Amino acid sequence: MAIAGLVFAILGLVCGFIGFAVPILSIIGLPVALVGLILSAVALHRQKTGLSIAGLVIGIIATVFTAVTFFTCGICVLCAATTAGALV
Repeated sequence: MAIAGLVFAILGLVCGFIGFAVPILSIIGLPVALVGLILSAVALHRQKTGLSIAGLVIGIIATVFTAVTFFTCGICVLCAATTAGALV
């Protein structure tokens, strides 16, 4: 479970970084990062290993970063859509 949490947390972090260029990845990355965070927390509760601690730390970072990317790109897309609608 710790390995799965670490993998999901890393995938969420990668999706958050790439989410600046491709905003759909930030939408996908947020639930993935949350799953990684939850799996790592459960694994840490069951057995304290280095993988579960690393997954938890990366999961927290990935969740915060991906949420910021998600809301920032969401506001940017909303402004662009509003501007495009005003021009028509």
